[in-house]
Amino acid sequence: MGKKMKNAPVYYALAQVRFNAVLALDQYVPAIQDNLRKAGYTDFQTSFMATINLNVSAGPEQPVPAVQPQKRYQFLNEKRTTGFVLDQASIIFQTTDYDVFESFSAEFVKGLSIVHSAADLSYSERVGIRYLDAVCPKPGEQINQYLIPSVIGIAEQLAPRELVHAISDTRTKSDKSNMVSRVTTFKQNRPGAAFPVEFGAVPIKLTDKFSKIEGLYAVIDTDCWSEDRVKFDIGGLEKALKSLHDEVEKSFNLMVTPHARSVWE
Repeated sequence: MGKKMKNAPVYYALAQVRFNAVLALDQYVPAIQDNLRKAGYTDFQTSFMATINLNVSAGPEQPVPAVQPQKRYQFLNEKRTTGFVLDQASIIFQTTDYDVFESFSAEFVKGLSIVHSAADLSYSERVGIRYLDAVCPKPGEQINQYLIPSVIGIAEQLAPRELVHAISDTRTKSDKSNMVSRVTTFKQNRPGAAFPVEFGAVPIKLTDKFSKIEGLYAVIDTDCWSEDRVKFDIGGLEKALKSLHDEVEKSFNLMVTPHARSVWE
C-alpha cells in the first residue's frame, strides 16, 4: 500500500467511468441508493444538468440547438467530503478527504460494483482519474522552492511587475491514454483552494486545512484518462485506474522539488 504523506498537498481527487447509456436508470436508483446508504453515503439528492443537442437535418436548415435536462443522482457521506455522482452514462467518485490511492480506488470500485449489480452494465468506454494539489509555500519561502522552473513561468524575472497568473500546460499521450499536466500559479484574495472553472459548483466540502488557503500559491492539476470500448469488467477497470494513477504520480514527481517532498512527507 502507498505511504500517506503527513502533509499531503492533494485537496481533491476524482475517478470516473463512462459506460453504455442506461435510459431506464430511474428504476435502478432505489436499489443503488439503498446499498450506497449502507456503505456510508447517506446524503442523497437529485439534480438536473443542462445538455445541448444539435438537431442536424438533411435539409439546408441550420442545426437547431436544443437544451435538454439530464438527471443526476448524488450520494455523499455525512460530512459531505466524499461521494458519487451518477447519470445515465457515467459515474464519478470524488473526495476532498484523500488518504492513499489503494483506499480511494477500493471505495470507487465499491460504488461501481453497486451500480453494475443493479443495472447490469454492458461495456465501458472511458476511465479517468484527476488530482488537484495545492502548493502553498511556508512563510518566508517561495514557490520556486517547491516547483521546478519550467512549470513556474517568468513572473519573478519580470519584477517589479505583479503576477496575475502563470500557467504551464502539457498534454501527452500513449496508446489509448491521454494526460494533461497543468500548473497554475496565482494570487487569491478569498480563502479556499480553487477549482478549475469547468468544475462548476463542486458538491463536496474542502477540509479545514484547504478551506483557509489564500494569497500566492500554485495548483497542480493532473488529469489522465483512457478511452477504449470494452466489455464491462470491474477487475479490468481497477487495473486501468491503477495504471493511470501511476502515470499521474510520475508526472507529479517530475514537477515538484526534493524540498517540496521533504515538507509534505
